[in-house]
Amino acid sequence: MSPAIPNIGSVFQAAGYSTGYFGKWHLGGDRERFGFATLGAQEPAEASSRSGRPLASPTDEAVAREAAGWIRQQRSPWLAWVSPGNKPHAIYCLKRVPPRPGVSPPFSDLRDLAGKPSEQQEYVDRDQGRSTRSYGPEDWIVYRSYYLQLVEEVDANLGTVLAAVSDMDSTIVVSTSDHGDALGEHGLPFKGPFMYEEEIRIPLVIRAPGAFSGPRQRNDLVTQADLAPTLASLAGIKWPRPVAGEDLSQGPLPRDAVFLEYHSKQKWVNPIRTIRAHRWKLNLYDRGHKELYDLQADPRETRNLAGTLDVRAIQPELEARLNAWRGPVL
Repeated sequence: MSPAIPNIGSVFQAAGYSTGYFGKWHLGGDRERFGFATLGAQEPAEASSRSGRPLASPTDEAVAREAAGWIRQQRSPWLAWVSPGNKPHAIYCLKRVPPRPGVSPPFSDLRDLAGKPSEQQEYVDRDQGRSTRSYGPEDWIVYRSYYLQLVEEVDANLGTVLAAVSDMDSTIVVSTSDHGDALGEHGLPFKGPFMYEEEIRIPLVIRAPGAFSGPRQRNDLVTQADLAPTLASLAGIKWPRPVAGEDLSQGPLPRDAVFLEYHSKQKWVNPIRTIRAHRWKLNLYDRGHKELYDLQADPRETRNLAGTLDVRAIQPELEARLNAWRGPVL
């Protein structure tokens, strides 16, 4: 991303905030150019977690402690971005742990890939899906148990950071993620060339004075593009340019759909465009494959309706909206 584009760090820094970034960084270049004056130690590259070897320091715990120490030193308005990179990314190491009571196996398995884009089967046959290709229900319960353990460790590190905040009533807190995990649904692990709900429905928790001060849930269609204008609004800062995102603090959004993209995972390039509405989800692969799911009738996404008579009215409409958003692949 070009540092010339206004971003969270540069906008808050220009508004007089002390800005600190701690942990994993994926944008390339010098973080100072993006408005973060204090730079904590970076997390190691993803390659070390994929190798199965122990992850190099700094650990997520060290990142949380460093961020907490910086927060305690602040006397003026401040912005801390804390990005743990090891957990739950360490799921790639596939550590065997005791199965947890109450953890269920996936609803679907590899047989579900019949009738789905061939990129998904290729992921299983040739890419990271090979490591779990022989998994049965009990193996997936262990996988999911380990994932839950990793998420709990992330929560503990969040607790370390929040404990450093002296005045929580005047502090905005956002907890979110960049993607989910397939968790064995459709026989798939990790992340890859697929846009199932397990991957794209990520946590988003906001606590802030005023609009987000009490416990409640909303069911808006939201993307991370909404975070910048929302945080600026909550802090009383005017964003310097028009943005595609919406201010979530103004109440539930009237959106009827959001648009998503996937490009690649390391050397495996399989671009996908997605429109996700309340009921329907359409995925268009650049190689020409299509998926269409009725999330109301088929929330597990086991029946690909693309090209069937059942959706002869809705599919062209969704394709037109998706192509208008990013343009058709020629």
